[in-house]
Amino acid sequence: MLRKFLKFKFKLILIMLVLFLCLEHGVLNSERAKYGIASGDPFLKQAVLTFDDGPREHGIQELLAVMREHGVHATFFLVGKFAERYSDITREIYNSGHEIANHSYTHPKLYKLWVEKIMREAERCDEVLENLNLRKTMFLRPPGGGFNIKIFNAMRRMNLKLGLWSLNTADYTGRPASEIVNLVLRGVKPGMVILMHSGVPNTVKALPEIIKGLKAKGYELVRLDDLWNCWRI
Repeated sequence: MLRKFLKFKFKLILIMLVLFLCLEHGVLNSERAKYGIASGDPFLKQAVLTFDDGPREHGIQELLAVMREHGVHATFFLVGKFAERYSDITREIYNSGHEIANHSYTHPKLYKLWVEKIMREAERCDEVLENLNLRKTMFLRPPGGGFNIKIFNAMRRMNLKLGLWSLNTADYTGRPASEIVNLVLRGVKPGMVILMHSGVPNTVKALPEIIKGLKAKGYELVRLDDLWNCWRI
């Protein structure tokens, strides 16, 4: 009898907790749709190239040159301490027409932090960009992509959107450029957000073939803010 009562009590507590979270924060699926993006319109042939963990001292110039040659723009998720250290490169990325987004200041696992520390990480990154007279960022991408209700709560308070991805090239693992190209061109779907990284030599090598291949398939390469706006028209 006592065991049945304890089971009932546990279920009741669990139900009340779920209801509280829904009332306080909204249903998680609707929160993702309202506060973040991992892909765009599934019927519109657009794709986004995103680059994490920059800016880096090496490799960025080559990356920018490739995109300039092919007339495309991307979204760069910058780590604040690197944006501060390589401020000239940060300005060049921005002045080349690319979108700059927030990837925290020190690159911690944000989901392990309290809301106030999550906010401080994002704020410090934004402060660096503000000091460089750059436009305020729209998206936050947590390092590693891990997120939870604390991150949603922090972003709501900061008016930021969660910027995730739908295809991870895992270029940081050292895979050959040909594998990166094949992964993207075989896996691409309308509205796809492609995750790559700054400062990876094989990514720079793969980029021309990726861009040419996507264009040959009829894809328009846009920035993440363009994808967000098109999705919500």
